[in-house]
Amino acid sequence: MCMDRAISPNEVNLVNWLLDHALVDVTAYRHHPVQELRVVGGCGCGCASLDFEPEGQRGKVQMLADELAVYPDGQQAGVILWGREGKVVWLEVYDCQPESSHRVPDVSNLCTWADLGRRDLERANRSNKESH
Repeated sequence: MCMDRAISPNEVNLVNWLLDHALVDVTAYRHHPVQELRVVGGCGCGCASLDFEPEGQRGKVQMLADELAVYPDGQQAGVILWGREGKVVWLEVYDCQPESSHRVPDVSNLCTWADLGRRDLERANRSNKESH
């Protein structure tokens, strides 16, 4: 999918949140202001993934962050931020349930995998207490 537009404020917040919850040292990625990223493409499957660099130029990429979006309707989508040589190049949104990746999450929808596990555990503990 070919496009060329400025990154939206919601997308800036999303990328910054993912950088804040990165799996690796992202110091080099902080030298390039996220608000200057340009969306140059997306996935043809209908998911909300965004390319910040033409796909042919991607080369070897590094996973920077791998977290989760939990939407108000309960659906979940995975969210991965990819980079190369100090530049954010791709925001991947993938299905956890059919077509859950077809919307760009809001920062308020994001959580870490650890947070989700804690939430599920707390919910299970509450259910166990209520049933006894």
